[in-house]
Amino acid sequence: MTRKVFTNTRERWRQHHVNVAFAELRKLLPTHPPEKKLSKNEILRLAMRYIAFLGGVLERQCPAPGPAPGPAPSPATLLTLITGNVQSLRSDQAWASDTEPPSPASSSDGADAW
Repeated sequence: MTRKVFTNTRERWRQHHVNVAFAELRKLLPTHPPEKKLSKNEILRLAMRYIAFLGGVLERQCPAPGPAPGPAPSPATLLTLITGNVQSLRSDQAWASDTEPPSPASSSDGADAW
């Protein structure tokens, strides 16, 4: 009986920490409305799309390295590029071109968008 209680306690502790990690990740993702409740699956899928979007932003903002690449952008420069483009992420007009990735927060009903 003691082993069962210990196992249950350990599992509750583990699940609590997983939930806290998902809550922290959720705070970093842009959604509309900002307080929208998301499932763990939706959080993970949205995080993957957001990372892909940010990678695309960096590719468009930073030229591809040529034969003689310059120094890598500093973390401050990358942060400025990312935060400067958050507004375009939220704007529907920013996605007029077919060559740009879809916004991570946009989906019709959530099922087909992933």
